[in-house]
Amino acid sequence: MMVWKWLTLAAVATSLMLAIASAQAERVILIEYGLTGCPHCKEQLEILRGLGVEFIYVELQDNETNVEEYLSIYDSVVGGEHYVPLIIVAFNTTPKAVVVGGGDAKYWENLIERVEGISGILVVGVEGGERVLEDEELISMLEHVIEARLKGRVSPSRKPRESLTISQAIPIMLSTALADSVNPCTFSVFTALLLITLSLSGRREALLASIAFIVAVYACYYALGVGLVTAIATLPSIFTKIVAIAGLAVGAYSVTSSIKGGFRSPLPSRLKRITEERVSRAVSPLGAAAAGVVCSFTLLPCSSGPYLVFTAVLSRLGEEYAKYLLLALYNIIFVLPLAGIAMAVTLLGLAARRVKAWRTKGLATMELVSGVLLIAVCTYIMLFY
Repeated sequence: MMVWKWLTLAAVATSLMLAIASAQAERVILIEYGLTGCPHCKEQLEILRGLGVEFIYVELQDNETNVEEYLSIYDSVVGGEHYVPLIIVAFNTTPKAVVVGGGDAKYWENLIERVEGISGILVVGVEGGERVLEDEELISMLEHVIEARLKGRVSPSRKPRESLTISQAIPIMLSTALADSVNPCTFSVFTALLLITLSLSGRREALLASIAFIVAVYACYYALGVGLVTAIATLPSIFTKIVAIAGLAVGAYSVTSSIKGGFRSPLPSRLKRITEERVSRAVSPLGAAAAGVVCSFTLLPCSSGPYLVFTAVLSRLGEEYAKYLLLALYNIIFVLPLAGIAMAVTLLGLAARRVKAWRTKGLATMELVSGVLLIAVCTYIMLFY
């Protein structure tokens, strides 16, 4: 009989612990930022208080500290013109949604149910548009805000890393990609590869070798870009400014180099020798692909300026999927001139000697264009980001 008593007590205790854990896991917290005199803020306050969940109201009227916190959240997470109320939905202290405006009780019940298992933060804009943010730094910032509010105080003063929108990132992507696409180092190596395979193996093999080289360069540069974006995303936003300053220096070097006496490769002699040896042996598609892999890394001192600037900016983009899409578009623009040269020589019959002459005469001009574009982009970043 005693055994059954103990088993019953153990079962009851276990059930209670599970119930407590379940209740704790399902703890819903709503935080509203509103203004006295705002009818919609008052309406949402009454609706949210009636939901039977934990609710905190943050008054913005005549409270500079609360306004700073509101602006920090709004600019980092939502962006654009400011509206109230702004409402945070959290489970325990984990932010799950940030909503501008709101709705009736049914709307909030449905939204709370929807976001319970979501990965990231559901952002609902003023017109009802939705997107999901998975920026770990923003999530961490909001967790600090929620924890502080639950303790009855304002969150620690900490400016979050500002997110970039797609519309802001696209012009920078186009400018840096164009600067990179006319990089003389890449042109010089690729035209050398094209001329070697053309003279030794004919147009068909030259076309296949060109495709293999371009695909290898694209894949390696894309992988490198993903690594850079991931690494830079963990650094403070001031790093973007530091990279922009470095980009200004690289751009200035390119401009002065082209004006003073033509193109002078910044590659160390050892890397230059490795690149030349690899290219001189690339007479097959497989060899050309290997040369593309080698060149992707040995040419970095020559071509990394625009790419580093772009990946530093891209790391601040709020939408994760857009980072990889813009990175893919950047690298398409980067290899387009190479594809154009390959088609002109192998398919349209452009004479190899004309390519060689153009390469010799045009390197300084390309260096100048690349440098000017890089300076323009970095100046823009310094002034506006």
